[in-house]
Amino acid sequence: MVEKIIFKHAHLIDGRGGDPIPDATLVVSGSKIEALFPEGTGRSVPTGRVIDLKGKTLMPGLIDAHVHPGNVMYRLHQTAALPPAVYVHRVTKILETDLNLGFTTLRDAAGLDHGFRVAIDEGLIRGPRLFLSVTPLTQSDNGEEPSPRNSLNIRPENCHGSEEVRRAVRRTLDRGADQIKVFADGEVVSQSKTDKGKPGEPRFSIEELHAAVETAKAAGSYVMAHAYSPRAIQNCLEAGVRSIEHGNLLDEETAEIMSEKGAFFVPTLTIYDLMIQEGAEALDPYTIEKLELVGQKGITALELAYRAGVKIGSGSDIIGPLQQLKGKELAIKGKVMSPMEVIISATRTNAELLGIEDRLGTLEAGKIADMIVLDKNPLNDLTVFEDGLERVVLVMKEGRIMKNTI
Repeated sequence: MVEKIIFKHAHLIDGRGGDPIPDATLVVSGSKIEALFPEGTGRSVPTGRVIDLKGKTLMPGLIDAHVHPGNVMYRLHQTAALPPAVYVHRVTKILETDLNLGFTTLRDAAGLDHGFRVAIDEGLIRGPRLFLSVTPLTQSDNGEEPSPRNSLNIRPENCHGSEEVRRAVRRTLDRGADQIKVFADGEVVSQSKTDKGKPGEPRFSIEELHAAVETAKAAGSYVMAHAYSPRAIQNCLEAGVRSIEHGNLLDEETAEIMSEKGAFFVPTLTIYDLMIQEGAEALDPYTIEKLELVGQKGITALELAYRAGVKIGSGSDIIGPLQQLKGKELAIKGKVMSPMEVIISATRTNAELLGIEDRLGTLEAGKIADMIVLDKNPLNDLTVFEDGLERVVLVMKEGRIMKNTI
């Protein structure tokens, strides 16, 4: 018989956007939420393990829709130089950190091998649920084969022309990808020493992007696009790309088009300053110049998207050495959005983006029991997520308690 877990006296944020439920009771049975109701309703509470959450906040598990746990060093060539066993152990520690921060689901924006998902699913390592991009699609400036991202030989697909793009998408899906990542614009942290592409230099034609979208859609998947400039973003939108990542150079016209198309916007605001502050010694002056160029405009882009009514998700773009700081993303977004809107972006909206809103993203009867408990109310102070290792006192994933320091 499955033991039920009953959370009582919780200040509950269900992720649907309404007011929090004070003094709530939530019942978990197996991997699912069985019931949720305010205290004092007269409903009988089943027997089981009771966890008293008086003075604490219960909310859906966080989702990071753009992150790179496989980038364990500041530069990709440093990551690729690590022995495979060392690389795997470093990634494992990063995934465990993400879970302890309260992130029960990650969308890896390229780099992780599907073996990490298998290891998590089989219980070999503790980690969030993974949605993988595996191998990103790119177009090198000089025709050279892109450098590997890690010592497992995961490297970008260099493809030109619609047919090459279609083949690259199929190969990537065969490697275990859940979605396709394309570099539709120049990069900030270049993937090779010879790659001098920078934000504002679009890659892939509309026809090539459409080929990626069409091929992914035929396999039940979709395309996420690294894009900074209005031209690159508009190319992606015309081709049917589902989510725009970064978008720091967004303008008002493009924000309106994004809203009309129903595309998702995943801003990544934290990483730019952190890279300059924490990783400057590992970066070249050209990369720092690009970080400063796009970093200064991230908040403006978020404001434009917010005013236009764009569906705003949440992604940190954090790389390995800075993983424990990823909660800063939510506090930064709070400069533009209300605390509840910020939380929804990292729960319900991200679940919709990933196509799992029927299972995750909100706390409702019948959904998978992914939830976290904080010792402070995030609606009063979003910086609580910056101290997630201490402030997130319980993490439940699929009905299993993965962390408990209550």
